[in-house]
Parts: sequence; structure tokens; C-alpha cells
Amino acid sequence: MERASRLADVTGPATGRIRDGRAVAYASAALVALLLGLIYHRTATGLWTIWTTNDNYSHGPLVPLASLALVVSRRGRLRALPREGDWRGLALVAFACALQVLGVRSDVFTMQGWSFVVVLFGLSLALLGGPLTRSLAFPIGYLVFMLTFPPILMNQLSFALKEVAVRVAAHASEALGVTLQRSGMTLWLAGGALEIENPCSGLRSLLAMLATGALLASLLSSGWWRRALLVLLAVPMAIAGNALRLTLLVLMAHYVGIKQALGMFHDVSGYLTYGLSLAGLLAVWALLQPRRPRETSQP
Repeated sequence: MERASRLADVTGPATGRIRDGRAVAYASAALVALLLGLIYHRTATGLWTIWTTNDNYSHGPLVPLASLALVVSRRGRLRALPREGDWRGLALVAFACALQVLGVRSDVFTMQGWSFVVVLFGLSLALLGGPLTRSLAFPIGYLVFMLTFPPILMNQLSFALKEVAVRVAAHASEALGVTLQRSGMTLWLAGGALEIENPCSGLRSLLAMLATGALLASLLSSGWWRRALLVLLAVPMAIAGNALRLTLLVLMAHYVGIKQALGMFHDVSGYLTYGLSLAGLLAVWALLQPRRPRETSQP
């Protein structure tokens, strides 16, 4: 009886301290979330508007979910790491807040989005410390794929991608027996003109493939060069997929008609070619997986 009472005296205060520690942690997390909501609510609203109205960023809502899934998948490793706050994280938080104010005052939305990623790194370093922040570096950094980029950069990239896709599609179509003439971004066929607009540049699929490639690269068990190669290969695969789509549109317009090519086939071909590019990226990911040595049977 006396031994049980002593055990209760020992475990009682310890359990109370654990509960108090958890309560403080939950309260701190709620306070941080509230402050982030107050500071970045306009940025979040703007991001949601862009995700739902701009096809180039339609993959945006999936990025935070993927980042959260990465954190959950690493929860066992995260629990084993020490939690020691680092005051240097406060400098990152201050820099992120200054970046947010500058972005709002100058009406540069791209700056506001990047400020959010920087503040997450700062808060992680200040509250959790270096080891945990290093383990969370990729899930936090992966959030850049949900952000927007400067319009001037995107316009130049879109034009360059469209130039490559139109040139490849024109040569491929001619090799397949189609008679055409190219004038800028317009392909003149026997049945009329097929004008390649900005949505057909392949920028949407390129951004989505890069986000997918980075996510798959994080799932590779080892080898930094394997991860870098997988992300880099996402670029030519996206470009090749879009060029294939334009080639199919030209063939459809030549043999069936321009009206039919720009109808349902236009949308279906986009999903089809993106699926082929994604399948190719998954195949490369499987090939880049390190091979385990075969177990040799001993007599």
C-alpha cells in the first residue's frame, strides 16, 4: 500500500507536467495559427482565386495536401528528434513579415506568397529548432509549387514553350503527310487556319509535372542525383507531351476538320497526353529506385 502511494506520488506530478506541456504546446500552436491567419488571410484569398480561375495554377490546392501528407509520413522520425528553439528563426520571421508588408504596399502578389513560405521556415526554426526544421525542410519548401510567379517571367516562358511545341508539331505533321504552312503561331491547313493560343503552350502541364516530379523525388530512398534527375526529366516529358497533343490536333484538323479538332477532342487530347507524360515520369521513378541486393541461399 505504501509502495503504491509512493508510485502515485512520483507518477502524478510527471503526468501533470506532461499534460501541462501539451496544453501549452496546443495553445501556442493555436496562437501561431491565429496570427498567421490575420497576417496572410488576404494572401490565402488571392491564392484561392488564382487557383480557381487560372488554369496554369489549377494544381495549387493539391500542393498543401501533399505537403501535409509528407509531414504525417515522417511523424515517427520527427518525434525522435530533439525540440530546441533557435532564436535565429525570429530573424527569418521578421524578414518574412517585412517581405509581406512590402508585397502588400507595392501590390506584388508573388512577394506575399513567398513571404508565407519564409515565415514557416522561421517559425519552425524558432519553435522547434534546427534538427526538426531540417527534417521539415522539404515539406515546407514544397509549398512553393502552390505559389504564383512573376507574370513577365510566365509570359516569356509560355511563349518559348509554345514556340517549341508548334515547331515540333509542324515538322511531325509534315512527316506524317499533312500539307501545311506555318505563320508564327498559326498553322494553315487545306481546311483553314489552326491558331495556337496561349493555353496550348503547355505551361500548365509543365508546372504540374514539376510539382509531381519533386514529390516523387522525395519518395526515392537514396541518391541526390536520382532525385535531381527525376525532377529534370519532368521538363522534357511535359514538353514532349504538349508537342504530341498539338500534333494530334493538327492530324485531326487535316483528316476530319478544324471544327472537330477544336471540339471535345481538344480537351480529351490534353488529358490523354498529360496522362502519358505522367506515366512516363512514374516509369522513370520506378527505374531510379535503388535495387536491393539479392539474398543468396546458403546450404
